[in-house]
This record gives sequence, structure tokens and C-alpha cells, in this order.
Amino acid sequence: MKYKISVIIPTFNSEKFLDETIKSVQNQSIGFENIELILIDDFSTDNTQNIIKKYVEKYDNILSYKLSEKAGAPGNARNIGINKANGEYLMFMDHDDCYPKDSLKLLYQKINGSQDSIVIGRFKTFGIADWVSDEWVTKEMSINSLDENTNFITINNIWRMIFPEKLIRKNNIYFPEKMFAEDLAFMIETFLNAKKITFLPDYVYCFRIRESDNSSTSYSKSFHYISKLLDGYFYTNNILKNNNGCKYYDLLFSMHLGSWIDNIINSELTDNEKYQLLKQSQPLFKELNMIDLNINPNFELFRNIMEKLRDDKLEEAFSNLKEISNNIKNPKSNISLNKKNNTNKIKNKIKKILKKV
Repeated sequence: MKYKISVIIPTFNSEKFLDETIKSVQNQSIGFENIELILIDDFSTDNTQNIIKKYVEKYDNILSYKLSEKAGAPGNARNIGINKANGEYLMFMDHDDCYPKDSLKLLYQKINGSQDSIVIGRFKTFGIADWVSDEWVTKEMSINSLDENTNFITINNIWRMIFPEKLIRKNNIYFPEKMFAEDLAFMIETFLNAKKITFLPDYVYCFRIRESDNSSTSYSKSFHYISKLLDGYFYTNNILKNNNGCKYYDLLFSMHLGSWIDNIINSELTDNEKYQLLKQSQPLFKELNMIDLNINPNFELFRNIMEKLRDDKLEEAFSNLKEISNNIKNPKSNISLNKKNNTNKIKNKIKKILKKV
């Protein structure tokens, strides 16, 4: 059977939130009979698989798959979902989030009939913090090329987007596996191959912000995680190079590398681990021709570090990073109140939204 939309959800130790997530899909005003729900479990150790089994036994349009080995990142599971999907359009959801009632209807009505377009909506957060995304989107906006509005290149979070299944298969677009920032890579490749991208002012997703725990979509700032983010960035850079998109490099990576620096500064890594990560990252920074951090003033605090890495001054960059790390952790630091508040904004907003990127 061909469904209007396939919703793909990777799961891992999701027992606390999965019922709520699934019910938000079932309650969609487009009609649950028009939706295929695909759940791919990454070796959960709690009651997640029993919850999934309960739904699969009751509903023909809910399918489940279990990875043959633990992946620890969503890319593999999402790729299985793509290959198994029978929907005309594809959407990706996290296992602890929710859809507002009309989300899929709004997105489907806008994209229906197009096989080379992407439609995006805004999102809200809930949980331990509440805020709304993309205040610059006050009315429906459409572009036929990223050159028409480069703000689109700074958009994150594939779970508030809908993609034509034919666009994905025609261009052989998949998520990179065994690395993070996998959704950034996927998004950039689809954007570069789409003929039209439309941004709706409607809220189509509710993103849960919670304390980091042992889940596939909520990570601590370990050396492994931060290093694998770099792998995703290198992969994304190759996508830009292979799709004539290098002109977007500065705009895209001045933002994401700023967030990456923030991850290191707010981590509990040793100085040696931080140094190794900075060294590993240098090829990416060296490709920045111009760091225009005005697109995200919160990263002004990191400008000097980023410029030093760009200019091949690793030791100076590391010294600056250590100084900022110590000042942030020391309540008697000499950092101005404004800069400390800036850093808090990074920690409370950006790091938690971009930690899936």
C-alpha cells in the first residue's frame, strides 16, 4: 500500500516518552490511515521493544525493525527507514518529541504533487525550556535556489521538514553512518538537489529539551561525540564540493564550528583531549575565507579561537580556549557580565538544539 507520508523514528531506551510520541502521530488530522509509521530500535535495554511490539501487533501501518548491531547514532536507523518506506513523502522524528495535531496535514497540503520540493515549518520546545524557532519567518517564503535567501542555509533540524520519496531515491541521498551531524549532511544534500524550498510560518513540531541521558538522540559531550561531529562536518563539506555548493561554506560552517567550539568549552574533557580535537578540526577552519560571526552574535566570544585555527595558530587557539573554559567555570572570572550571559544563552539554547546536528 502506498501511504501519503512515512514517518521514520529511530528509538533507543524510549520507554518514558514513546507512547506520547506515537500517539501524536496517530492523532494527526490528516488521518492515521494515510500515515506509515516506521520504528527502528537501536538495541534498547529498557521496555522500548515491548512498547513497539504492542503497537505493531495492533496496527498494520506501524512497522518495526531492529538493528543487527548497536549503531549509537541515528544515521543507520534512518537509512533502514528510507529503504523500507512506502510513503510518497518522508518525514523523520525523534523518539521523545511530538507533532501538533495539524502538522502533517499542513506540510502535505503544501508539498502534494511536487517531487522535487522541500517544505519546512517552525518548531517549539517544551520540557525544561520553552522557546520558539525562526522568528524571522513571519509569512510563507519560497526559494528556487539557496542564492535567493541564504538564511535557508542556516536552518537546522530535519524533523520539521517533509521530503519527496522520489527526490531522495533519484539522487541516492542517505544519512552518513557512524558519525554525528548526520542530519546536517542529509539536509544540505537535499537542499542542493531540490528545485524549490518552502518555509511555512506554522509550528509543525514540538521538540523536547531534557537533561542529557543514555539515549541515541541525547548525547553527553564526550570526546567520541565531539570527534564524530567533526566527521559529520567533513562529510558535509564533501557534499558541498560535489554539488557546486562551496560558496555556502563560510555561512554554514562559521555557525556550526562556533557551536562545536562551545561543545568543547562546556565539556569535561581533559586539556589533552581538547587539544587533539582542535588539531583534528584545523582543516575545516582553514577553509573559512571569512568568519562572519554576525550571523550568530552568541559566538563572538569564540571569534579569536576560530580565527587562530583558520590561520594555523593551533597553540594560540588552544591557549585562548583554555582561558575561556577556566573563566566560564570560575565564578570569579574576569569575563564581563554580558559575555557570561552570552555563554549562558549558548548553553541553554543553541547547544541543546544543535546537539543533534
